Amino acid sequence: MTKEKVLSRSIRLIIAGGVMFGLQVAHAQEQQAQAASEQPMARVEITGSSIKRIAAEASLPVQTFNQKDIQRSGVNSVTDFIQQLPVMQGFTVAADSVGGGGGGITTASIHDVGETYTLVLLNGRRMAPATSGTTIDINSIPLSAVERIEVLTDGASALYGSDAIAGVVNFILKKGAAPLTLDAKVTRPQHPGGGGKNFTVSKGFGDLETDGYSLYLSVSHQDEKRLKGSQRDFAKTGIINFADPVTGQNLQFFNGSSRSIPPNVSIRYTNAKGDNKTVAINPYLKINKKCPPAHVDLGDGRCYFDYTSSVEIAPEIRRDGAYANGELKLGDSGFKAFATVAYNDAHVLATIAPYPAEFSLPKSSPLFAKYVQPYLTAEQLAGFSSATVAYRLQDLGGRAYDYASQTTHTVVGIDGNALGWDINSAYTWSRNHSPQNYVSGFPLEDKFNAAMAAGTIDPFPYALGEMPAAMITALKGTQYTGNYNTTDILMEAVDFRASRSVYDLPAGAVQLGLGADFRKNSYEQRANPAVANAEILFDDPQSEFNFSRKSSGAFGEMVIPVIKGLEVTTSVRYDRISKITDSLNSQVVGHDQSASTYKISARYQPAKEWMLRGAYGTGFKVASMLQIGQPLTDFGVTGGSYVCPLKGSGSPLAQYCPDGKGQLEAFTGGNPDLGPEKSKQWTFGAVFEPTSNLSAKLDLWHVGISNAVTSVSENLIATDPVKYASLYTTKYKASTGQKTLAIIFAPINIGQQENTGLDYDFLFKNNVQGVKLTSRLAGTWLLKSRYTTPGTSDQWETSLGQFGSNDAVSFRHVFKASVTGEIGNWTHTLSANFRSGYKDKHYDEEDCSVSVGDANGDCADVQLKVPNYYTFDWQTQYKLMKNLSLTAGIINAADKKPPLSLRNTGSHQLGYDPRYASPVGRAFYLSAQFQY
Repeated sequence: MTKEKVLSRSIRLIIAGGVMFGLQVAHAQEQQAQAASEQPMARVEITGSSIKRIAAEASLPVQTFNQKDIQRSGVNSVTDFIQQLPVMQGFTVAADSVGGGGGGITTASIHDVGETYTLVLLNGRRMAPATSGTTIDINSIPLSAVERIEVLTDGASALYGSDAIAGVVNFILKKGAAPLTLDAKVTRPQHPGGGGKNFTVSKGFGDLETDGYSLYLSVSHQDEKRLKGSQRDFAKTGIINFADPVTGQNLQFFNGSSRSIPPNVSIRYTNAKGDNKTVAINPYLKINKKCPPAHVDLGDGRCYFDYTSSVEIAPEIRRDGAYANGELKLGDSGFKAFATVAYNDAHVLATIAPYPAEFSLPKSSPLFAKYVQPYLTAEQLAGFSSATVAYRLQDLGGRAYDYASQTTHTVVGIDGNALGWDINSAYTWSRNHSPQNYVSGFPLEDKFNAAMAAGTIDPFPYALGEMPAAMITALKGTQYTGNYNTTDILMEAVDFRASRSVYDLPAGAVQLGLGADFRKNSYEQRANPAVANAEILFDDPQSEFNFSRKSSGAFGEMVIPVIKGLEVTTSVRYDRISKITDSLNSQVVGHDQSASTYKISARYQPAKEWMLRGAYGTGFKVASMLQIGQPLTDFGVTGGSYVCPLKGSGSPLAQYCPDGKGQLEAFTGGNPDLGPEKSKQWTFGAVFEPTSNLSAKLDLWHVGISNAVTSVSENLIATDPVKYASLYTTKYKASTGQKTLAIIFAPINIGQQENTGLDYDFLFKNNVQGVKLTSRLAGTWLLKSRYTTPGTSDQWETSLGQFGSNDAVSFRHVFKASVTGEIGNWTHTLSANFRSGYKDKHYDEEDCSVSVGDANGDCADVQLKVPNYYTFDWQTQYKLMKNLSLTAGIINAADKKPPLSLRNTGSHQLGYDPRYASPVGRAFYLSAQFQY
């Protein structure tokens, strides 16, 4: 008989004996209980409380993830790990930097409440945000330096202040003595594009108790390759053919651009009756009787460019980081000094469709006589007033951005005990320096116009790939490369907190925590002169400012053991946030704002096997500095394409309607009268642990926000121009000398939002024929998610299970499951990731984005049902020796493609929604860790 090998037997037992339960992580309380059985319990600070206490006493719903959990997930970055957690919805993904306003950042958002309501901490303290508010770019946190991650899924404004309404994500970094550790990882997708590599070196020196000091150092490098739309069949075109899910009829979705290659020309003229008219022609179409490749003829004289064919679906990312943490025992004082320095240099390189330029073509131009005049009637030529060229500069290459970010985070402080008080105080200096650079694809107006006038550039007769080399050289000679603008964000903070036992009750000691903090935040944006003066073709001047504001707060917290097994915690906080000072423009914007918040929580544990816990609290949040103070600023164009909403409306702005169907010009701006948002939230949960091998944890939660700051989505503005008439304006383009219709994205302060759901976590451990099996199931079931229609305070709508007017989806059910088997030196993990289906964006006949047969067919009314999406991952780890281990894994082992979606807003990818499904497909990774 052949003896079964250890590897094959362990895999067989995992698949056969593993129940598909679980998250790849251990819950905080279980980990703490295991540690307690091995060593005396230490008093530590827990996320969500200012009082140092034994961790096992904690009653808040805190999910804790350690290094082993992160490693078993197979991720390459902090973003990858955080955004795959079931409690996370509504965050910014890396793909949003491809034309979607992501600006090179990625974020965390608990329970779909929103990234601006989720507080991110580093070692329990704030860091410089990536925006003018408090939103943190979580990719600025070095994954290799993370000891553990604590996620508090309950509101914590009463302790941390503004922006902790949804909860807290606290990254605890490594410190203390540690062996020299080398980590390396390579990821390779099965299909072209994507992939990456990571490398980390770390070492810890000294022991605080025996040596009087400790020092931990770490450096890391990450490199992720770009992924182009052309490398995936489901994302390579905006011309999507599909069958009507109801009738089976062949339909086509197309979201193209009227800025084409070669260009379209719009001619304005006055007819014999004195009416203002417009006619559109495409000289290439006239000459060749068809549109060039990657274009569609909609029958209105234009060719519409399939811009999706030229975009990326995932940017290139390069990141280098360094981290140091030191502690020094201050003699016999009972105190230690500590210092933390973290530096991260990141570059997100994103490329979107080629530059969409518009410029005037004088009637006196030889190009006008050659390409436009022959196709005009005598009436049109006689009444001619202007000709506007809409041109996509494909031969210049795509618009390539380098979103750079250098973050420096420094904390120095003391920690210790004096007069019975546990004291911790620190000064924080945290800076985010973010230059946005143009790498290629942007023409300077004066050089471009000069080349056109000299005849060295003639865009009209050449389709993509046909322009002569000399002309391409002349075109590239007009290009601007270099800095677009630079944002500098600085946060300086001082905080103090202390806790102690103040009174003994029969059930235990009453504990008190007190604290105060002061912060100054500044947000400066400076434009390169070429940008500030609108020297780039078809661009607008960019506003500059240097905003700053101060905030201060004080809080108190008390833990009261009422009776044996019943503990109540109360906390109260007062915050004051100043008005905004713009030192660059010598003005003050907004108002001083202040608020008091409170929270009361309780845990009841009548027996060792089960516990009840609950909390109720209030919160508030001030608007960001840009939401309050930003002047009206050019925001490019909308993501979707629309027939002019004001056409035929009688509005005086209707005269500025663009021709045909296309993207609308857009502005963004602030509102100095914005007040604070307020919230009420509660949780109620139960923990059941009959044995050390079985546990079940359930937490019902609710967050309600009033006076919410919202902006009306582009879809609502375009589909209801009467209600949102105030959000229409005009944009003057110096390159054409004309005004065109534009919409305004501006925040208002009358919205409401409600989210209710259930978090669950089930754990089961067993031993089957020598294989230790750990099965987990953890997820979030969203029971309610609704918000008032932007611009109203009482008209409710929802995105739960459907694509909403906020251009997003709230998923009813998200869970992760895993089974891990350990036998000898082998560890194997099989995990599943699930996200429920939803109703896709609805298109009606009036919108005409979907047509029967092809783009020239009758308009159709359709709404797809996006199916449930699930993927499976596999990982195998083998410990070759005590100090060397190898790990191999497969991400998306079944090579599941993203489901079809017709959403057309946000980032420039089409055919799927990059926020909800990865386009990479099956990917393999191999990593090694060596310790010495």
